[in-house]
Amino acid sequence: MGRFIFGVLFVPILAFARIHYAKLEPVETYSVKSAVSGKVLFADDSKEGQVGGSDPVVKIDDAVDREQRRALRVALDVLKETLALTEDMIKNQKGVYKRDRDYYERIKGLKTKSKTEKDRVFAAMSASKNQLLSLKEKRATLRRQIAETEYQIAQLDDRIEKKSISAKGLYIYKVAVRADDYVNPGVLLLTAMDTGKGRLTLYLDADEAENLDSKTIYLDGKPTDLKFSKVLKVADPVHISSYRAEIVVDRPEGLFSKLVKVEIK
Repeated sequence: MGRFIFGVLFVPILAFARIHYAKLEPVETYSVKSAVSGKVLFADDSKEGQVGGSDPVVKIDDAVDREQRRALRVALDVLKETLALTEDMIKNQKGVYKRDRDYYERIKGLKTKSKTEKDRVFAAMSASKNQLLSLKEKRATLRRQIAETEYQIAQLDDRIEKKSISAKGLYIYKVAVRADDYVNPGVLLLTAMDTGKGRLTLYLDADEAENLDSKTIYLDGKPTDLKFSKVLKVADPVHISSYRAEIVVDRPEGLFSKLVKVEIK
């Protein structure tokens, strides 16, 4: 009887990964909108394509705000001076009232003093007390006025700051207004980007979105030690049944917005 030897061919099971193509975009994009109303004094569109510094890119007219702030600062100084004088007057009036009260306390039980005299001293004591209370009321009013004026100055500081728009450390992509435009709150002034890193956005099927921490991310065919920085657990409303995931990468040496092949194995 002949022997038959059956050879078994073992074929390794290869892990096939779906291929995605993602656009490499800056890690953050900012749409800077106006928080105030006013006329645009200048908008430096020559800075488009450059990284912004501390100088403003867009400037909205703040002359009236600055003048109003100057007037309020003068008014604040006057209020503070008046408050200091009122504090001195209160201190002096306390002494007058104490003297009148002490004198009345000494004579109110004396039989040698007439009722008319006692009434006169009591009236003087009451008048000095009312004067003291009036000064204290003035002090309270001054403190309230000082607080309100300081708040108005703070509002103007904030308003003036918001009329000078810079993009320090950000890549200026687009200046959306021009000189002599009139803007209202919510109007787009410029678009700026953080190009310190890049971001790849993928839309994964449900099975791909499982156990991602144990998988390797390949970019343009090369393995990396990158991990997903964000994976949403709710399907995307546009890419139906897909889940948005993001990978943050180092700043590219070349251009942004190029397509990168991404595989997850």
